[in-house]
Amino acid sequence: MACPNMQKISLELPKYRLLLHVKLVKRRKPLLAEPILPTKAIINRKYRTGTFTGRLVRYFADHRSIRKILATSFVFAAVLVGFIPQDSNLQVQADETVIEPQTTFVTQKSMQYPVESVKINQGYRFFHPGLDLGGQKGTPVKPIMSGVVSYAGWVYSGYGNLVIISHKNGFDSYYAHLSKIEVKTGQAVDTNTEIGKMGTTGRSTGSHLHLEIHQNGVSLNPLTVLSK
Repeated sequence: MACPNMQKISLELPKYRLLLHVKLVKRRKPLLAEPILPTKAIINRKYRTGTFTGRLVRYFADHRSIRKILATSFVFAAVLVGFIPQDSNLQVQADETVIEPQTTFVTQKSMQYPVESVKINQGYRFFHPGLDLGGQKGTPVKPIMSGVVSYAGWVYSGYGNLVIISHKNGFDSYYAHLSKIEVKTGQAVDTNTEIGKMGTTGRSTGSHLHLEIHQNGVSLNPLTVLSK
C-alpha cells in the first residue's frame, strides 16, 4: 500500500548518462609515447628554459625507455668487463681507437683541472667516456674554462647531480655525482666560479668527480686537452 505523503519524482537520467559516457570515451584515448629521438619542436614544447643542449639532455634523462636502455647497457658493460683480462688486446685496442684521433681538436693550454688536488681514480676508456677524479665529499669543483651553464640538476641515467657547461669552439664539459650544485642554468661562469661540491650521487661508489669533455658532440679523453 502506497503512503499518502509519498511523492513520485522522475529524473531524466539518460541525457546525463550519455554525456558522461562521451567524456569517459574521450579520456580513455591512449596517449602517444614520446619518441626516443625527438624533433626540435618537441624539445622546445616540453622544456621552456635553458639552451637546446641542456634541454636535450633533460629530455633523454626523463625518458623512461632511454633510462631502461641505459640501465641495461650498464649491466652489459659490467658483465663484459668482468670477462676481459686487464692485459687483453681487446681492451687496449678499444681505448686506442677512441682516444687517438681526439688529440687534434685543441691545444692543451686553455683548460684547467676542475679540482685543486688531482687524483685520477679511473681513466678514459671504451665503457667509461670520462675521467674520475677522487677526493673528499664537499671538495670545491670549478669549470675547466669559462662558459655558460646549459644544464644544472638531477639526471636519472647515473650522473646524479650534473652540471653541463657550454664553452667556445663547440666544447661542452660535464661534472657528475656532485653532492651540491651551486649554479643555475644560463649562468655565466669562469675558472674561479665554484659550480658545486664533489660527492657520490647517482650511480657511484665513493666520493669522486666524473668529468667528461665533448667537442661538437664527440667525446674526448680529458687528459688530451687539460693542462698538465
